[in-house]
Amino acid sequence: MDKKEENKLVVPIICLLLSIGLWVYVTNVENKIRTTEISKIPVEIVNLEALSASKLALTPNQEFYVTLRIEGNTNDINRIKKSDFKLQVDLSEYVWKKGENKVPVSIVDYPITVSVRNTNSLTVSIKIEDMIEKVMPVTADINVIPKSGYFASKPTVNPGEVTISGAESVVNKVSKLVITDNKEDIHENIMADYEIKPVDENGTEVLDVNLSSKTARVEVRVSKGKSVNVKIPTTGQLANGIKLKSIDSSRKTVEILGPKEILDSINEVSTNPIDLSAITGNKDVDLAISLPQGVSVAQGEEMVTARVNVISMITKEFVIKLSISGINDGLKVIPNKENVKVIIKGYQDEMEKVTEENISVSIDASSYKEEGTFDAVPKATLKNLNETFSIESVEHVTLTISKEIAQVPPNNEENDEN
Repeated sequence: MDKKEENKLVVPIICLLLSIGLWVYVTNVENKIRTTEISKIPVEIVNLEALSASKLALTPNQEFYVTLRIEGNTNDINRIKKSDFKLQVDLSEYVWKKGENKVPVSIVDYPITVSVRNTNSLTVSIKIEDMIEKVMPVTADINVIPKSGYFASKPTVNPGEVTISGAESVVNKVSKLVITDNKEDIHENIMADYEIKPVDENGTEVLDVNLSSKTARVEVRVSKGKSVNVKIPTTGQLANGIKLKSIDSSRKTVEILGPKEILDSINEVSTNPIDLSAITGNKDVDLAISLPQGVSVAQGEEMVTARVNVISMITKEFVIKLSISGINDGLKVIPNKENVKVIIKGYQDEMEKVTEENISVSIDASSYKEEGTFDAVPKATLKNLNETFSIESVEHVTLTISKEIAQVPPNNEENDEN
């Protein structure tokens, strides 16, 4: 082999050796084995039913993370992501107590290009509390506006009650279970399934609770109704001194709903009766409408307000001309006044029609046989008035009794002689 050919072989060999040297440098210097930490690796909690079997539950809003210390080549470590790791706590593997529990974390999966150096020290603290159950009614907060001339019944809900369960601190936040919706211009029955939402006292949905039924069926009956009159019966008697003027109703008619064959036989409905013995003056009384079985009233018309108007008695003064009768012969009776005040009592509406012509005042003087001054009470008589009127008082009169002086007639004979 000549020298020229030897030089041709030397160059490739040198390049090969340089490449090997560079690889060795990069591998052992630039991509050396190192250890690092990755924080905030999420931990998954599995087999939650193991707690439920012991009547326990996780305290809500807990997040579980650990920090992993891994070892590997620099290039491999640089390619690692948090999602490459799967860490778990299996609740079925431990016995739990109420309060804080510190338990080990299992590494279920991780990249094979690295090793985890702190597997034995991985733990999380899990807060446990009592699991409770509570049965609550389901409220249908559904605003139904029927088409004009149609009437909607109150929504019925099935199931009407649902059991909620979960951590005690969360279940106790639930104020009610609601179904919400708005329906307008409705002329047909509504039957639909709705999601049940647990809410707190502010109406905010409460999460992390379990419901024995997540939905409920709501039915709203929509039908044409019938307008009938409302009758207001009474019981008892009004107290003395007042009489019934009128009973005015806030609702003269109501719309009733029900099977057509029943509605056809109804021309009026009655309220609960008003007890007149409890009425002492004008008064508003709230009354429920009494309905036959199978019949209801349109929504919002269940109650009637009745205004009971009564008339009270009043007194009124009249001045009446005094008449005297029965004067004995030879006596003269002179009263100290010709007109006497008389006060009568009666119902206000009827008193307006009373005049002096309905009252007479007289004195029978037949019992006065001697001269003198006497105090007398005239007799007042009511004429053409009903028995509800009465005489309250009559003004006293002073009578002066004196003998009547006979007048001597003129002497006609003496006049003739003259």
